[in-house]
Amino acid sequence: MIALNKTIRLFLDSIGRRDEYEFYLDKFQSDTSACFALLCPDLGSIEAGVEVLAFDLHFLLRLELVPAILLSGPNALKMQQALSVESVFIFQTLEKGTAAPFIEHARKQEKVPVFVTEKLDVEAALLEMLPDTAKRVHFVRAAGGLKSEAGERLEYIYTHKENFQPLEKLEFDFPTLGKKLLEERPGVHLSVTSPINLLQEIFTVKGAGTLFRKGSVIQHFQGLEQVDRARLLQLLEASFGKTLLDHGFLGQVAHAYIEKNYRGGVLLEEHPSGLYLSKFAVGREARGEGLALELWSEVQRNHEAFFWRSNRANPFNSWYDKQAEGHHRSGKWQVYWRGVSASTISGIIEFCSGRGEDFAG
Repeated sequence: MIALNKTIRLFLDSIGRRDEYEFYLDKFQSDTSACFALLCPDLGSIEAGVEVLAFDLHFLLRLELVPAILLSGPNALKMQQALSVESVFIFQTLEKGTAAPFIEHARKQEKVPVFVTEKLDVEAALLEMLPDTAKRVHFVRAAGGLKSEAGERLEYIYTHKENFQPLEKLEFDFPTLGKKLLEERPGVHLSVTSPINLLQEIFTVKGAGTLFRKGSVIQHFQGLEQVDRARLLQLLEASFGKTLLDHGFLGQVAHAYIEKNYRGGVLLEEHPSGLYLSKFAVGREARGEGLALELWSEVQRNHEAFFWRSNRANPFNSWYDKQAEGHHRSGKWQVYWRGVSASTISGIIEFCSGRGEDFAG
């Protein structure tokens, strides 16, 4: 990873957590694509935020990350004209085989390469450019990430699973395009955000837009007989960033929900008051992909009553607060529950408070 001077470091600190942006910086800089991301703005986002967009993209150049912009369809020239007021952009007509040389030319000039095509719509242009030009695509719209019909921002759209929330009225069918691209260009990253939230969308796990995903394959195991224990233990220690003190708790697992590639998992144990959720682990990269929410949905769908504990310093607790029907602070632990009988809550708190540490440190 490149050395970050104090000014750049302070700016990145204002965007998100240091461990997160350092993780993404390292990931982006090790990518072998011609540019690290391809941005597809709409006319409204350019007209409303061209100065913000130019500032953010110039900042990315200072991080030695070259973003490219794609302007396509009938508004392409109008968008080019709106962008041309900022000197950081350099333009070229999109023609087959010219992307990589143009991006390299722009890199040497310390400019942001902009590809322009009126004859191709955004779908055709992206299918031509992905994944060689970039493996990440950010659709930039003035309204930002997609929202539900009720006006709430949707963090994820699962293109190959049923989405239960009706969407706002859209000026463009992003979900259909997302599904097409994920099918024909597997492995690409697709999201929708606003000009003002672009850097937060890029450098934080939570993001600031809507991410398109096919949806994960979650496997449900009764016990751990059919589970690859070595991979599971590796996931747990990598997720928590600590070494397990004892593996004995694995023998008490009654239900395991594990993503098929062991990028995340939930372990539950039997208890008279319901199930005790002993481990909720998601690999670092998968945290920004909505896997935690998918795992949680599977557990919630199959089990009405369960409880868990979390260290009071865990930044994930604000999310737990919303998922639990009740919680209680006990020493270093925050104890949560849902679906359990009120008469068992004191016993649940006692159980969680008295259970030993699973990890060293």
